[in-house]
Amino acid sequence: MKFRNKLEEKCYGIAKRTLGNGVTVEHNKSLQVESALFPEVASFSGPPTKEIDVMSSVLLGEPKVVLLVSCKDLAGKAEPAHVQEWSAVVKTMTKYGDGTLYLGLIVCPTGFSRECEAWATCYNLGLLPPLKGRSLVFLEETVLNMFERVLYALRKRMRYPFADLMSPPAFFDFVLSMVADYEGHEEAARQGRYFEAPKGWLSSFAEMYSTITDHVVEDLVAVEEATVVKLSSGLILRFEGNRVDYGHATELENGVRVRPDCRKNIEMESCTFDFIKSIAVGKRITSAGDFGTYIEFGLDQRFNLGLHVEGFHIFSTETPIEDHRL
Repeated sequence: MKFRNKLEEKCYGIAKRTLGNGVTVEHNKSLQVESALFPEVASFSGPPTKEIDVMSSVLLGEPKVVLLVSCKDLAGKAEPAHVQEWSAVVKTMTKYGDGTLYLGLIVCPTGFSRECEAWATCYNLGLLPPLKGRSLVFLEETVLNMFERVLYALRKRMRYPFADLMSPPAFFDFVLSMVADYEGHEEAARQGRYFEAPKGWLSSFAEMYSTITDHVVEDLVAVEEATVVKLSSGLILRFEGNRVDYGHATELENGVRVRPDCRKNIEMESCTFDFIKSIAVGKRITSAGDFGTYIEFGLDQRFNLGLHVEGFHIFSTETPIEDHRL
């Protein structure tokens, strides 16, 4: 598959990893749009037309719900015209989609000008990075982490009644709520978040994941203000909220042992520590995500194990969800 730019390629890879095979990219797709300022349309064909680049991801089959993503690789911040244009696209697709429902998301690592928010909320578009808060500019890696978090959350959200998401500004607010805490996370990341033990060398999420992927969970440990995963080949990972240490260092499990808060299923129902260990131990790490206040590991492509400062959570990723509750 050919991509317009590196940003589009990276977003496509994240979407495939989080949402599965129902992800496509189309270039120069023609839609009839009167004007970026007047997003009413009459049909899909005939002049005047607007050629767009669109990445679409099927979120649900029945009723069919599709996420339309615009990847903006710009030198500066996105302007209101970019948001207006995408609102026209989403509105067009919904109006003539034969019952298919569409949600719109714009990913622009260089950020958005302040005037964009009014259009995004009015037409229910998600913006990454978010506008609200002190920090309006983030590293591209951080914005891609935001994108992955939103897709994970949206995939889970589709398993429940979602009609409310379709009315403005619910989807805008949903996206914002998923990534609002990155403002503090970004500041922490500049100071260092990932460290390779035992030397304490500054590392990154990518280096951490490449080190632990395909390793088998051998034990879970909870100590005061930290949770620990012990892996095959002597690897250990320790999560302390703003800091993640990993490597071949037994001191990473040091601390006063405590009884962790343990949760299961999407609803985060209470469960025992032994129950979580009975599922996680022996499983291989197949994916990972950093969600700021917790990190999550995919196990055997069947379960997600979450590490919080105060405990753990686990749930099945298999569908239908009602048949795979733990």
